[in-house]
Amino acid sequence: MFKNNLKIAWRNLLKGKVFNLINIIGLSVAVACCVLLFLTVVYEFSYDKFHKNLPDIYQVYLTQNRAKGIERGTAMPEPLTPALKAEYPDVQYISRLGNGGAEITYKTKKIMESIRFVDEDFLRIFTFPLEKGSVKTALHDLHSIVITEYVAKAIFGKENPIGKTVEVNLYNQNQSFVVSSVAKDFPDNSSLNFDVLMRFENYNNYQQNLDKWDVQNHVTYVKLNAGTNPTSFEKRLIPFAKNHFKEAISDIIRDGAKPDANGNVFTVNLTPFANNHFNNELSGLEGGPVSRVYVTALLAIGIFILLIACINFINLNIARAFTRAREVGVRKTLGAGKWQLLVQFWVETALVCLIAFGFGLLLSSLILPLFAQNFKSHIHLKMLLQPGLLLASFSTFFLITLIAGFYPAWLMLRYKTVLVLKGTVNTTKPGRVRNILLVTQFALSTLLIICTLVTWQQMQYMQNLPLGYNRSEVISIPLGNLSGTNALNILRQKLQGSPEVESITGSGNNLGMGNDGSSSTHTVGFNFKGHEIDTDWQNVDYDYLKTLGIKLLQGRDFSRDFATDTNAVVINEQMAKQIGVKNPIGTYLPVHDNQAPIQIIGVMHDYNFHSLHEKVEALSLSLEQKNHLEYVFVRVKPASLNASFNRLKTQWHQIFPNTEFKGSWLNENTERQYRSEKRLANIFIGSAIIAILISCIGLLAMAMIVMVQRTKEIGIRKVLGSSISGIVLLVSKDFIKLVLIASVLAFPIAYWVMNNWLQNFAYRIEISWWIFGLSSLIAIVIALATISFQAVKAALANPVKSLRSE
Repeated sequence: MFKNNLKIAWRNLLKGKVFNLINIIGLSVAVACCVLLFLTVVYEFSYDKFHKNLPDIYQVYLTQNRAKGIERGTAMPEPLTPALKAEYPDVQYISRLGNGGAEITYKTKKIMESIRFVDEDFLRIFTFPLEKGSVKTALHDLHSIVITEYVAKAIFGKENPIGKTVEVNLYNQNQSFVVSSVAKDFPDNSSLNFDVLMRFENYNNYQQNLDKWDVQNHVTYVKLNAGTNPTSFEKRLIPFAKNHFKEAISDIIRDGAKPDANGNVFTVNLTPFANNHFNNELSGLEGGPVSRVYVTALLAIGIFILLIACINFINLNIARAFTRAREVGVRKTLGAGKWQLLVQFWVETALVCLIAFGFGLLLSSLILPLFAQNFKSHIHLKMLLQPGLLLASFSTFFLITLIAGFYPAWLMLRYKTVLVLKGTVNTTKPGRVRNILLVTQFALSTLLIICTLVTWQQMQYMQNLPLGYNRSEVISIPLGNLSGTNALNILRQKLQGSPEVESITGSGNNLGMGNDGSSSTHTVGFNFKGHEIDTDWQNVDYDYLKTLGIKLLQGRDFSRDFATDTNAVVINEQMAKQIGVKNPIGTYLPVHDNQAPIQIIGVMHDYNFHSLHEKVEALSLSLEQKNHLEYVFVRVKPASLNASFNRLKTQWHQIFPNTEFKGSWLNENTERQYRSEKRLANIFIGSAIIAILISCIGLLAMAMIVMVQRTKEIGIRKVLGSSISGIVLLVSKDFIKLVLIASVLAFPIAYWVMNNWLQNFAYRIEISWWIFGLSSLIAIVIALATISFQAVKAALANPVKSLRSE
């Protein structure tokens, strides 16, 4: 019986070539899109799942309930880790993690690598399998290092690295280290990554900060004993905070702290490491944060596209079922049972779906490389073999075929055989179902159009918003392991005669995100006239304001003519407001304990040194600690930007042959801060186009069916004198009404979704009314263009043939 049903299904597939081809194309495109989007969502949610102890791993953070609001930070003081381990038996393993980089030398080979400074428990907390060596002894010795397979190959080639001694240039001092273990290269879905692991005791200024609770320069991870409740553990940390952070608590209370529900102003808290990838509430988290909105949008878009294609499929099957009414009547007359007819329709539907799914998988494999390149994705089709995804795929397939196959057959079986054979079947109810499905389809398409327009408008707004500094003519160069002041002075000397170079300066922090993938900030807090002052602190060199084109409002810039400028600051407007002095020039700030106060010599215009997700905060520029310069900014003349960049790159390689050039324009750096938003915008645009195309394919097919059903009516109207335009308008207006209803339904949902998304930006657009009008116009024009083709064709048909058709 099944073989017979399959033969009949194949014959019907060939018989209805046009409609089945439309179904297959629509479903294939939807399946290809959904495979890529859903795999991306699965990949994002798979982050860090390979760690065996993941449910018990947490990152420590501090919460301060200040007068101006709640502040949370992940930076920790050095003595916190040993104190927690000594005082709380619930802590099974604990490790600090600090970041750095150094030049590693082996024989004649030199290579720059990033270094993670960790404690011995690090490899016990996290599951990073070792290719060679043992977890128990990997970091036992202070001068042992762990390297990845990639680094081992880069440094040692085919040699066995275990036991080999390398020279590491740490903070301008060469030290010998022994390779104790080689870790397997970590997977792409790992929040934590490293080239080299080294004991934390080698971290910069470790000995000086060993007992300082007010110097916070690293992050801390803990692995609690199995079964430990993190909430109750946090409550037991309250006495710990009061004991070790007395001074900080005293300062917060003095400044008018707002205690939490339990009466605490300063607490030590834990955040699950499993949530790091999506945690937007804390800064300083590894591997993120990725916006959960972004991933949810991918999931929603995939569901929308699949739903639109399924609506097409179901609508066409319902409509086509009524063209096969007599066939069903004849089959019932010849003795076919209900279940036989139901199974026959289901087999035909399943065959079309199976072909569409196959073509969809093939299409997704063809566009996967392009998708991965554009959206920086690491997905692969083998991920579909996961049990959960296989179950979801089979369930979706079965559900689609069940609805699209059984429902039309069930509608036909409800009518009496005599009526079906006479052709007097009433199609009012199926038409209502069809209209509901069409409205749903175009509502989703309109929703995606609105999302696309709002996202595009916000991206344009951010790109064109003045940031307060010159970002089109300034090149940012990470110094890596080079000595900041020395490297800057050498560059100044070598580039002094270059006609294209206007000015050079240095900074401890980059603007935006450079090619080194780093973006950091440094905050300083101190007491001034009885209240707490918090400011971002940036170490810079001479000509910083000049190079970046930042406007000076009061006072002067740093000058080589004033030796005292090494103990001076230039502040921005927000910092001046926070200080509360009418004329801040000449004011002394007690920034550092046991050091002379620092004088304010200038007030500069506010500029966006963070992304546009955040408001401009207080900022202070300082000349002190010039050895901490990490970046060089070079401003070139606008006449030949690309040529100037290439010449600078060539000169860099001549001056520093052993250090990679990672220079980039500041406008590139700032654009990198919005990579997820750009990816989301591109996905919205692509999905909106695909959704509209699939909707139009279905609408075209639906229009074809309607024209066939109304052939006699159109013929009669032409005989009675109706014009072609009148007939086209008559046929099209019903569909246009549905599109308008769909648009109205989509408006409030789209506004709510996009308004919530815009709240992620401190600087954002207002959603304008014209966006909704334009989206409706786009949907109507596309629908009208699709329907009009069939309507005009029907109107031009010979009425004699139309009336003689039956």
